[in-house]
Amino acid sequence: MLSNIYRQHTEHTSVLKQKQEKKKKELLSSAEQLTRLVLDGLNDDVSECYKNQKRIDHACKQLTAQTNLLLKQSQAWITLIGQFTDALKVLGDVENYSKIIERDCLTITNTLANVHQNMTKSRQIVDDEPQDASNSSK
Repeated sequence: MLSNIYRQHTEHTSVLKQKQEKKKKELLSSAEQLTRLVLDGLNDDVSECYKNQKRIDHACKQLTAQTNLLLKQSQAWITLIGQFTDALKVLGDVENYSKIIERDCLTITNTLANVHQNMTKSRQIVDDEPQDASNSSK
């Protein structure tokens, strides 16, 4: 009877161990599947983040290149505007100088015209005097 109880206990323990091993394998299999699913989900999110990061890096590089191009163009425009301003100043100086020359030429022309008129009048007076002197001696 004790041997029967012992045998039954051993069989029952053996069955329980088999059930426990089966449950353990099922648990490990389920845990492995859960881990795989969780990691796949995380990997998808990480992969998405990585792709987004690559796109952002690419956009930043393009933005940096465009900013540098805009900076160079702005500097070129500033240089051109400076040259244009200098050219306008030069033209203003030339215009002022030409007005001064024109005024001086007009003054010289008027002076020469006055001198010419005075000389013409003087000649007429000189030409008229000898005739008067020659008429008085006759």
